[in-house]
Amino acid sequence: MNQLWESLPEQAKTDLEEWFNVKTLTGNDKIRLAKLYFAGQFHAWDCPTCGERVYDGEPEDWGHFQGVRQVDRASYPGRSEIFTDEIIGRQCDGCRCRFDPTQESTREDTGL
Repeated sequence: MNQLWESLPEQAKTDLEEWFNVKTLTGNDKIRLAKLYFAGQFHAWDCPTCGERVYDGEPEDWGHFQGVRQVDRASYPGRSEIFTDEIIGRQCDGCRCRFDPTQESTREDTGL
């Protein structure tokens, strides 16, 4: 089954490792992550606003995926008066909850 992991593109391996958020992947971790990727249940991209990597995984069973670095669209719905829905859907959490991206802001300005 290690062949499944080895058959992943290098960028996919890096993204899956970052999303999974552990120091060392076990053989079983690699199998689960590769299956998730090949099932089309994991995607990663660059935020169109700042370039930070965004991760979105949707495993059928979250039991082995508790500490992942998952995009949080529920807590940070985005600023529709500033951005289009297409941009909001691809933004990282930081950009989606930013008070006003056209001005310099601080954590105090945004309440973060």
